[in-house]
Amino acid sequence: MSHEQDLTVMTEAAWTAFRVRLADHVAAMVDDDVLVVDYADAVAADDGDARASPHVRLCAYDGEWVHLEASVALDGEQEGQLVALGWQEPVDEAGWTIFHDDAERREADRVAVLLVRTLREVYAVPHPVFLVADGLEVDSDHVLPSDPEPGAEGAYDAVAFPIGSDDLQVMVDDAMRVVFPDLKHDDDGDIPIIAGRSLAYVRVLAYRPAVEVFAEIVLDPDDLGRLPLELGLLNRDLPLWKVVLADDRVMMRYEMVAAPFSAHLLRQVVHRFVDEVDAIAGDLVARVGGRRVRDLLDGPATGDDPGGGEGEIDEADLAMTGLLELCHLGRPRAATVAGLFDHDRAEIIRQIVRIRTGRQHCDGHDVDDVLTALRKALRLVSDGEPRPVPLPPKPRTVQATLLDDEEVGEDSLDLGWPA
Repeated sequence: MSHEQDLTVMTEAAWTAFRVRLADHVAAMVDDDVLVVDYADAVAADDGDARASPHVRLCAYDGEWVHLEASVALDGEQEGQLVALGWQEPVDEAGWTIFHDDAERREADRVAVLLVRTLREVYAVPHPVFLVADGLEVDSDHVLPSDPEPGAEGAYDAVAFPIGSDDLQVMVDDAMRVVFPDLKHDDDGDIPIIAGRSLAYVRVLAYRPAVEVFAEIVLDPDDLGRLPLELGLLNRDLPLWKVVLADDRVMMRYEMVAAPFSAHLLRQVVHRFVDEVDAIAGDLVARVGGRRVRDLLDGPATGDDPGGGEGEIDEADLAMTGLLELCHLGRPRAATVAGLFDHDRAEIIRQIVRIRTGRQHCDGHDVDDVLTALRKALRLVSDGEPRPVPLPPKPRTVQATLLDDEEVGEDSLDLGWPA
């Protein structure tokens, strides 16, 4: 069973356990006991009006009865759902102005089912941990075992239910410390992870039980007109990650539900995110311009980066050096410049972007002249100019020689042409 399926099963188990605890609570209520089950994490109204969050309310009375009420900040569709579930409509013959119902306390199971269906189907509560229900929303002693891979380590390799964001932060830190023993937080409390020329972050969200993995993949993109098309293609082709434009930067993110929380699943998500983010960022920079985060923090990539020996010169830097040297002799031909960059369209674009953003000097040449040479090469490559292919060696003749071996010599090659 996959982890996604595991989480679905665990969520259903959490609702079942909550319904049982709620039924036990209803059965044990005495007169004048009140229980409010509040969906505290509901999104506020768009118009900014202060409204009560969606909730249901129970009050015990008259020895064996319990009165139920449902909040009224609902739209027409939700009101219809309440009626379908069995709630009484407002302003009936008894004068009630709110959706309500009455039941005997011995019907505690039916009451619990009605309330749970209302919370899930009408108010769209994703998990009991989103509720405030006088402690009934979470069984703090309930930790269900998961199925971690053999040999997995970490204090939270079991599936657990965090109690608030601070508790979840401890779980996330312990899960990530298995991979990063020297784990550190930045000034925002996020966990930064280097991914090539990019930086990924792991963040615990403050207002709902979730963990966000995100990265700023492109800063200050140049081709804003092309950007919507590129983001649409990325969101179509990337099934897990969401790519969006936020002000002057492109963000890639993923939000993982953490109720319940699985340390193993978090590590798998982070591993895949970090493994893919820099390649996605590099490709997008080549197409729309801009910079990756570490280009801004550390300067452009050099031979000192991991994976290259200190002092090594990148092939693209050699090509750029060759172009600048040719510029001393005049304006180089487009085919010559394309050949310098091995007819690599993405690399030519990258060099144009580096010059335009001031990260590539032009060795005293006019910037426009160098950009013109690169643009002509880019047009040649983009228009489909065939890449030069070395001619195969001329096949040796298989015709029998007309001369004996001893007759083949310098004199036999004298055809009368002057030297």
